[in-house]
Amino acid sequence: AWQNHRKQLGSEAMQIQPSAPRSISGACRGSVLPREAAIARHREGPALFAFTSLTVAAAAQRRLFGGKRLRGRRRAPFRRASSSEEQLDFGLQSELIVKVPPYDRRKIGVLLLNIGTPASTEVGDVRDYLEKFLADDRVIEIKPPLLKWLVLQALLLTRPKSSAANYKKIWDPVRGSPLLFHSLDLAEGLQEEMGKRLEVRIGMQYSSPTVDESLKDLAESGVDNVVLVPMFPHYASGTTGSCLAGAYRTSADLYCTPFLSVLPPFYGHRLYVAAMKKQILETIGERGKNVEHTLFSFHGVPEDQCSRTDITGNFCNKSSDCCRMLNTKNRNCYRAQCFETARLLAYELGLEEGRWSIGFQSRLTLRDTIAWIKPYTDEAFVELAKKGVKKLAVVAPSFTADCVETLEELGITGQEEFQEAGGEELVVIPCLNSQDHWVKNLAQIIREHIADNVGAAELPSQDSQEQESVRFVQMDIPRITQC
Repeated sequence: AWQNHRKQLGSEAMQIQPSAPRSISGACRGSVLPREAAIARHREGPALFAFTSLTVAAAAQRRLFGGKRLRGRRRAPFRRASSSEEQLDFGLQSELIVKVPPYDRRKIGVLLLNIGTPASTEVGDVRDYLEKFLADDRVIEIKPPLLKWLVLQALLLTRPKSSAANYKKIWDPVRGSPLLFHSLDLAEGLQEEMGKRLEVRIGMQYSSPTVDESLKDLAESGVDNVVLVPMFPHYASGTTGSCLAGAYRTSADLYCTPFLSVLPPFYGHRLYVAAMKKQILETIGERGKNVEHTLFSFHGVPEDQCSRTDITGNFCNKSSDCCRMLNTKNRNCYRAQCFETARLLAYELGLEEGRWSIGFQSRLTLRDTIAWIKPYTDEAFVELAKKGVKKLAVVAPSFTADCVETLEELGITGQEEFQEAGGEELVVIPCLNSQDHWVKNLAQIIREHIADNVGAAELPSQDSQEQESVRFVQMDIPRITQC
């Protein structure tokens, strides 16, 4: 009878087998309990059985995991490697080593976008550049295509030769194109100011280094998030729109498409206005006392490019004061944004009414073929001289770097036009270029954009890395509503 009783107890012990284990801890709990545990349950009762079961399970854990003790569902240790490591190691060790920086600490690319510049002052190089530039439908929108082709051929017959002569007047004998070397200097300054977390490059739409080359270079440097920074304070289809469209096309063609964000137009940003104010004050003095009049000259665009930004179709260019103030209807209008910048600068500079005005320069088509926004800068030179203005200051807020439009069109041709009309001195205020105060302010503008849109950890400035504060120029600017 005793032997039969023991056989029955052994049969019950072997039947205590739970379902298949689902986790590491489940595997421990799912081990088959030995016969002694079942016997103890019958002999000593539930309490002793529970104690014996836990003891046996602990022994089973030690056998399975080499003496290491696991508590609950605790997993294998996790370690982040240093930011300099680049590859993932998925070996079967007791820990997983992740050799890439944390997501919010990875490098971010900053791509400064601009239109471009000829490779040299040779007529052939200038013609190649102008052909690419003028063929862009965002630059010159003429329909039907045959008419545009005819206008383009007419321009390419004469303009490359005259443009090459203009480029020779402002070409640096060592560094070449002013637009190119000012852009490179700015990128270098931003790189130093913003630190190793960012990779700064320049990308030109119609010349080298192209946007395609720079995006591929950033990808090879391990950069996936890229901030596109159009170096135009105001939005225009032929500048900002064209550069962004090209960058989007290039990104779409890459197998590993970069994650792009775009810095919006900064024509009214407090730090841009502050940098411009500092730049202008050095020439005209407080309240413009060093000159008789200040002219804000912006790059011109066809009127149609402004009208098409008005989705209502009943506001832009429908009245003479449509740019009197910004609203939801003209918020993307290039001319309205330019007027806003001029009003803000005039207010900050303390210029009295009648001592400043606005002009638009650089008309690219045959006269009267396409209507361009007015008033024209070259006509303003003549009118102001005839009114008795002898010393005139001109500044080009729509250009962040000096180029042929500022150095030659304003500085040389504009000077001649002003003097021929009776003026004496035309003072051309340099662009922001790579001035220290502009580097600091632009770096802060980019930091604010990254913090709001990219989701990266806070980007310290170069000064803050040295436990100093950022000394950028800033101010609070009220909204001015009258022209």
